[in-house]
Amino acid sequence: MLCATLEAVSSPKRGRSAETPIEHVIVRLDKAQLVEVISTATERHSDVERVVRLVAARADGDLAALRIAVDQGLRTRRFLDYRESMAWADAARPVVAELDKVAVDAPSRELVELVQRAIGHVVKVIMHADDSSGLIGDVALELLRVHAKACEAGVADPVKLARWMIRFRFEDQDFFEVDPVRYADALGERGLRAYRQAVAESASPRSFAARYAHERLAILDGDIDGLVRLLGGDLSGAHQFQRVAEAMVELDRPDLALDWATRGIEKTGGWQIASLYDLACKLHVQAGTPSEALRLRRAHHERSPSGSTYGALRSAAGACDAWHLERDAARQALERSDRRAFVSVLLDDGDDELAWKAASRCVYAEIGHDLLLRLADRRQSSHPSEALTVYTRVVDEILVETDRRAYQRAVQILKQAHAAAQAAGETDVFAANVARLREVHRRRPTFIATLDKAKLTDA
Repeated sequence: MLCATLEAVSSPKRGRSAETPIEHVIVRLDKAQLVEVISTATERHSDVERVVRLVAARADGDLAALRIAVDQGLRTRRFLDYRESMAWADAARPVVAELDKVAVDAPSRELVELVQRAIGHVVKVIMHADDSSGLIGDVALELLRVHAKACEAGVADPVKLARWMIRFRFEDQDFFEVDPVRYADALGERGLRAYRQAVAESASPRSFAARYAHERLAILDGDIDGLVRLLGGDLSGAHQFQRVAEAMVELDRPDLALDWATRGIEKTGGWQIASLYDLACKLHVQAGTPSEALRLRRAHHERSPSGSTYGALRSAAGACDAWHLERDAARQALERSDRRAFVSVLLDDGDDELAWKAASRCVYAEIGHDLLLRLADRRQSSHPSEALTVYTRVVDEILVETDRRAYQRAVQILKQAHAAAQAAGETDVFAANVARLREVHRRRPTFIATLDKAKLTDA
């Protein structure tokens, strides 16, 4: 009976939501039953056996088994293609999870060095793999998080840690960062001194790695002038002001952060300025001045009207109970700039009738079939005949394309049109349109077959 239970647990999770949670089943098993289940599982699944051995080793405080798992599970000499990379990353996760548990329960200098070894293995794997999915990179990032966690316990040798950080970033690879700010406590005075010296002696002082290190050290030092110089550059772009402002936030100087964000808004332009508005508004809200955030949201919307600036203004005005004062001007600005976005926000606001009228003043290309379908779906219950007209137009536009997906999409919309025609009492109009489509596209057998399969008739 127990083996049958095991089979059920190992099988695909059909109907799992209706079953008793597996944790509740496990706690009812006695020791002998648990041994039977685990032994059977380890015989069938090698990854289960590995987890069992790692957990047992952790209980004994022995890193030897974990070191073997790191060397066996986080290395490979062969190239991994896209699918193999995903499978490799999935298989690596139990080892990473065990390192994480030990970092919490029993951090040690030996563990820190073992995690560094694991990180080195994974970096080498990435360099010989198609990691387009980013999953192996995620494994490396998780290991770096585990490494920082273990070091926070104060068990690492500060100078050795500094040397590893420099070697890892300046020599081993160039796509993962190790932040000296995060490691400041673990490094201590001795480690930071060694880190600074190594950065200063770097063979490529103008490299991205060296620049990043100098920027983060300036954060540690609270060097505002240095940060402005390093992060701001010539202060010609919004992103430069953004970086300086974010550094001031990190230094817990919201007053300076707001000043830099405001200066960037006044002196720069382009799409990146939106981030400066977001930051400035966030700082005003945190400072208890939501009316200033509203003023900035209004200015941003007037400067660059879009659906996103409209939504941000609506939220800010709502916080001040002032949307009824802002709405009309906000809509007018958006209608002048982007009529598609104007129709979309009217639908979002629930003003379906206004949205329909606004759309009727636009040409098809301004609206596009996705938004027209939203309009028709809203219109179908109250004005099914008008919705039917839209569905018919959209189907014709979609069938300009000659691929299977377009045919399936067109037929799906025809089903909506059929429902609208029935509600409007215009099934004869719908039937005539289907007949027209059959004639116009008679040389598209795939479309005709898709249409036949849908059985859009009232017979």
